[in-house]
Amino acid sequence: MRASDRPNLEGVSLGERELRRTAVESFGSAPPIGHVRRLGLVEYEDGVEAQQALATARKADLIPDQLLLLEHPHVVTIGRRTRHLSAALSDHFRVPLDVLAHLDVEVQETDRGGALTYHGPGQLVIYPILKLTGRRRDVHRYLRDLEEVIIRALGDFGISAGRFPGQTGVWVGEEKIASIGVHLSQWVTTHGAALNVNTDLRFFDLIVPCGLNGVRMTSMERVLGSPIPMDRVQERVIAHFQEVFECHLLERPVEAESVQVLLRTPEGRYLLLKRVEHEGGFWQPVTGVIEPGESPIQAAIREVREETGLDLAHAVPEPKSLRVTDGGEAAKPSPLLVLPYVHAFALSEPRDPLPYFIREHSFLAMIPALASIRLNPAEHETFRFEEAAAALALLRWKGNRRALLLSERLCRADTSPRDPLLAKAQGL
Repeated sequence: MRASDRPNLEGVSLGERELRRTAVESFGSAPPIGHVRRLGLVEYEDGVEAQQALATARKADLIPDQLLLLEHPHVVTIGRRTRHLSAALSDHFRVPLDVLAHLDVEVQETDRGGALTYHGPGQLVIYPILKLTGRRRDVHRYLRDLEEVIIRALGDFGISAGRFPGQTGVWVGEEKIASIGVHLSQWVTTHGAALNVNTDLRFFDLIVPCGLNGVRMTSMERVLGSPIPMDRVQERVIAHFQEVFECHLLERPVEAESVQVLLRTPEGRYLLLKRVEHEGGFWQPVTGVIEPGESPIQAAIREVREETGLDLAHAVPEPKSLRVTDGGEAAKPSPLLVLPYVHAFALSEPRDPLPYFIREHSFLAMIPALASIRLNPAEHETFRFEEAAAALALLRWKGNRRALLLSERLCRADTSPRDPLLAKAQGL
């Protein structure tokens, strides 16, 4: 992946170099030291890319061990064990695939072990990127150690959890609360575990979880009777991970924050900008890094002005107003809408393979159909207006596509949550 494939991040280079320097120094002076990152929401494909980049760097001893804690949007992942039974793959889904699509549930193949599982909001996903050495070069021990971390963390909340004979994962009685599936290459680990904290367990009804017919999934919320703050669970997982794996984890923030701004006309057409060829030549909405001292809203207004010439200086967050103020060429953009979508992803580039992480904030504003667009030729070579379906086909990154879909749903007042049980009953 190239840095030019994502928002322009020149403004973070110096701070990033310093973070990397301290990372390598820490690693060199104390091998048991690793890094932990709490990333929030991460698109599944972005999570895979981040793990691959970190694993490559870890194999080369460019970074110490890493622990990623995050959540994914709704996705069903297919492990190696199920792919080997591809002729009977449909037996692992309890609904047609178009039902999953209607519910905004992706289906992704993966190189981890195991069968099908579900990831979604309210579930803590744990991705250790570890180089196993010495007595730890034992896959079965590694799996048991991951289970032990989760068992101890659950115990801190008064939940008595354990293992189930012949199965991988963590159980509360006969109900499964955490799934584990890993991949190792040159004794460097990727993928990991998924702990149901406040997960909507109905999504598991759409599949045969872990390939186990009759298995009942549970969550911390179901066991305890009330939601559990995710940050508290993360803290206990970090503490017990350090105990079980005999390491010390330094918390690392994201290296930069960025914005993306969807600009939509009243007729439902979205403004897309084409990056200059030497920076990737791909289509994108307005994007850019948040500069020091800026809020996300201030950065969004500035980036729109710099990349399109449109003035959003008067715009303030106003969720109930998505209308152009008056008709014709003199019309001004609507107030800026803060979309409920913040996600993180990783970047690396050929001249420096160490990945760094960005957290991106999303916005929407309506612009007149006859708005005059003035590009910055150093960044973009052309622009076009496209309806949602065509725009989705042009956008390269999942985060851009999800923000556009959310914008379209909000503009069409389709904000009601989708109920998977109702969808099944209707035979959608």
